[in-house]
Amino acid sequence: MRSEFSMGTGTSQHSLQAPVSSFSLAGLLVDCGIEPQRAARLERQLADDPDPLATLALSGLVSEEKALKAFANRIGARFSYDCPLPALPLASAETFQQRGFRQSPPDEAPLRVLAPARVHLEMLARHFSRGDAHGIRLVTRQSLLNALISSDGRRIILRARTTLPALFSARPEDNRPQKGRLTRWALTLLALLGLFGLVLAIYVDLAMALVVPPLLISPLFLLASLFGLAASAAAIPATPAPPPSRKPRPEKRPRYSVLVPLYREADVVEELIASLLALEYPRDCLQFILIAEEHDAKTLAALHRHAGPKGMLVIAAPDDTLKTKPRALNIALPFVSGDLLVVYDAEDRPEPDQLTKAATLFATLPSNTVCLQGRLAIDNARDGFLPARFALDYMALFDCLKLGMARRGWPVPLGGSSNHFRTDALRRIGGWDAWNVTEDADLGIRMARFGYLAADLPSTTWEEAPASLPLWINQRTRWMKGWMQTLAVHLRAPHQAMGQMGWMPSLAIASIGLSVVLGALILPFVLAALAIRLTSGIAFGAGAPISVLADWMIVGSLSLGLVMELVPALIGCYKRRALRFLPLVLAAPITYALVSFSAWRALIELIRRPYHWHKTPHGLAQNRKTA
Repeated sequence: MRSEFSMGTGTSQHSLQAPVSSFSLAGLLVDCGIEPQRAARLERQLADDPDPLATLALSGLVSEEKALKAFANRIGARFSYDCPLPALPLASAETFQQRGFRQSPPDEAPLRVLAPARVHLEMLARHFSRGDAHGIRLVTRQSLLNALISSDGRRIILRARTTLPALFSARPEDNRPQKGRLTRWALTLLALLGLFGLVLAIYVDLAMALVVPPLLISPLFLLASLFGLAASAAAIPATPAPPPSRKPRPEKRPRYSVLVPLYREADVVEELIASLLALEYPRDCLQFILIAEEHDAKTLAALHRHAGPKGMLVIAAPDDTLKTKPRALNIALPFVSGDLLVVYDAEDRPEPDQLTKAATLFATLPSNTVCLQGRLAIDNARDGFLPARFALDYMALFDCLKLGMARRGWPVPLGGSSNHFRTDALRRIGGWDAWNVTEDADLGIRMARFGYLAADLPSTTWEEAPASLPLWINQRTRWMKGWMQTLAVHLRAPHQAMGQMGWMPSLAIASIGLSVVLGALILPFVLAALAIRLTSGIAFGAGAPISVLADWMIVGSLSLGLVMELVPALIGCYKRRALRFLPLVLAAPITYALVSFSAWRALIELIRRPYHWHKTPHGLAQNRKTA
């Protein structure tokens, strides 16, 4: 079927105008200009396809609009480019899954609006064989979707904002249980008190300034480093291939939905569509949903121009003060029809066989493994220092640390792209938190709290890294703010979280998460204390026992920090055959300083505008290469 669908359409003067008593896809294709023998072959190939018109459109053979016009002519129905709005607001997702609605306009005959799947085509052909379907209005799936979203906009916004229970959400405090109302302010107050205490210690007693920071913070870093090394060790063995007998047969291939949220991405739409169409997966098992904001006219126009003719669905997210990626994904989730679901970003270039690999791997894994994390990699590393260092960081993260955490059975803070889910499980845990600006990390931890596991998917998705410092800082600010939100949410009830995840996974993710946030925030003060210590004239390891302990804590933290900087990077570079990036480990102090600046900026934003989303523009790379 794939080779057939990769061919262009033929032309023929033959047309079947006589009414039919049952649906014939071959006859419809001939009406659309397909040569009769090829039309008959396509009919056999699509005999079990529940939505053949969508498959034909996605394969580039016949547009849905052209096929519906031809079918409307056969049964005497009317085809409309624009779907009429429902007389009353309807449940948009449910109505879309039913593929239409009925309404009775005042002083007019009842009207049945349909974006027909196979079952509707067969029903209409059977009941209106004499060409008398005057009460039927045929529309495309896109037209029906537009009308339903326009009619049901308020409910769609509310559902996207509040689909997640308040206990698990970072949404505003008025909607939050009393138990967690002051969490964000408490964390902010603790940070300010710590800063005040350190300044006071330096002013009153220099020895306190030297002793307190390493004693209070170093154990956390030591613990996080040990968990990081344990994850790195687990990532070293090669992934065993799944048993061939467990691979899903083609006739049992699960249906896959591909979600892509976009915001101000008009310039990369054409390249994105090409990357999506390069995915090697049966076209009759694919659904593409691309989401853009209602007011983002340029991106929507580009999507309708490049994606619409291919049968991909485009959702114009109703306008809202909250404009986050997880909100957009929540808007799309009810319209998903796939058994499996994957999220890509606008600039992503996944390996063509990624969906096939994921479907095969899901078939071999237990049902409680509900997410596969694809390996993200940077393809514009030649654009300068920041993208090159980004490439090194991604190798350490996705080819080592996240992989090792998954193999250990710990919660995995997901990457923002190439997350493959079992759709029913994703719905059971509430989808995404629309208020969390690092929704991927939050979702990975929440899955673990519901008893679900994530696994590694040994397939690469290539991404574009920001090459300019302002864009890099904006992106890291959003990530750090999201980590603060995530920690605040999941530390509201620590005993409950530990009971749900187990003490070892809880300790692993808590120490790693806290070390990421607190380490970035206190870095300037630790460096200042270390500088004072080195210039104090006091011999290392001398003095009161507490001073000696502080000295060794500093040494231990720095030593393990160096090991943690080197080991995952070395493993990742080795797996990618990219050891040329390893010298960039020496640039760690530069990136740590930038991350610290971003963390303080994030803390201020968490107080002033916690849900602001720093958009990372794409399409700016000069050298995108996958090797």
